[in-house]
Amino acid sequence: MSSPQAPVTPTPDKVKEDFVERVGSVEVRLPSLTYLKPGTIRRIRRLGLTDALYTIIELSVPGEVLAALDDMDHDSYHRLIASWQRHSGVSLGES
Repeated sequence: MSSPQAPVTPTPDKVKEDFVERVGSVEVRLPSLTYLKPGTIRRIRRLGLTDALYTIIELSVPGEVLAALDDMDHDSYHRLIASWQRHSGVSLGES
């Protein structure tokens, strides 16, 4: 007699495509938050939400893009982060 098996629960599809948006004259390309590379996950695994998001950004974009993000006004920056989260299919709360 075989042992009972746990029910199979389908996992939601992970968004693999990068989030892409223009900020001024530069293209911002951020990885999907549901499809991060193992090395990135390892680096952020013990960080709080805000530190994790900033670490992902700093690991993912060149200096020119970081400079453009740094120059954004507060509201536009938070809209960009919220759009990145929606694109990834996650809700991470306030950033």
